[in-house]
Amino acid sequence: MRVLITFLIIGMFLFSSFVRSEPNTKEINHICNGNMYDKSGPFALSLAYVVEALQNVTPNQGYDYYITSPYPNDALAYGHATCNSIIEFSDCGLCLSSAKSFLLSTCDGSIGGQVEFVDCSMRYEQYSFS
Repeated sequence: MRVLITFLIIGMFLFSSFVRSEPNTKEINHICNGNMYDKSGPFALSLAYVVEALQNVTPNQGYDYYITSPYPNDALAYGHATCNSIIEFSDCGLCLSSAKSFLLSTCDGSIGGQVEFVDCSMRYEQYSFS
């Protein structure tokens, strides 16, 4: 009987290591800055750089990453992203991909925006907030 219970317990652990879940991207809160930027102007390039870096670098930086775009002063963009520390590395990237898409569509043209999901958050602004 003990052998059977031991095999069942080991089997449950092995099975659970193969089960994957998706990150929870249920929206908790979002806000968009009321000021708008010129989509053909230099801030658009800075913003694209920042949100792409937030999505790709945050999982490698302890799930908490701040960035400033490397462009001239009149086009600087600032960003911050976080992930829930209990989710997998790949799920952090997936969650931030959803956050980026959400922000770029919901806050389309805004000089600032932020979204908080259950498992991650992302924010960008035209001013420093760190």
